[in-house]
Amino acid sequence: MIIGIVVSLLGVAYAVVMYSPLFDARTVSVRGTAQLTPQQVKDVAKVPRGRPLARVDLDAIRRRIAAIPRVESVSVERDWPHTVAIRVTERQVALLLPDSGRFAEIDKSGVRFGTVDAAPQGVPIVNADPAADQEMLRGVAQVVGALPSAVAPRVRDITARTRDDIAITLDDGVLVLWGGAEDSPRKAEVLSALMKHKAKVYDVSVAEAPATRNSPL
Repeated sequence: MIIGIVVSLLGVAYAVVMYSPLFDARTVSVRGTAQLTPQQVKDVAKVPRGRPLARVDLDAIRRRIAAIPRVESVSVERDWPHTVAIRVTERQVALLLPDSGRFAEIDKSGVRFGTVDAAPQGVPIVNADPAADQEMLRGVAQVVGALPSAVAPRVRDITARTRDDIAITLDDGVLVLWGGAEDSPRKAEVLSALMKHKAKVYDVSVAEAPATRNSPL
């Protein structure tokens, strides 16, 4: 008899959670936004208010939000008794790519996720084909991320003719020939050592055979 009572109670509890308005979805909380607004995320999320919280399709909500270009990652959870809790991580701009009079925002993975009319101060601009693929842009972002701390703030622009031909121009006109993104941490160490000696061109495209010149190409 006790088992029967327990089973009955469990059945009632299941019915209450799965079908009763006592635990329905009434509110949506959004955290982590910066450029996006919470309302923009809510509009895309399309959380079905009034549906029992246990039956809300969190995966579908997650997929809709993840399709927002500016969103790098998203988590969606139930916050009992009435809330769908959303936390987003937005992509951070690592590079800017000139494109039709504007600038495409590129993240560390080489993903284009937005455009701006003017270049924010301190964000490197890469001179490359506007149709450059994600792999090339990821390589440029890797180079930027590996630059020595004394060099990174001095970057004026970056030229990427191919994924293996990346060059950096500093604010005083000094040229750094980087080559490809491979072995970037080692190239950064070599560059730091080379820059103890004044030159117009620093070539670290082959980390084990660096060179300097006192005249531009």
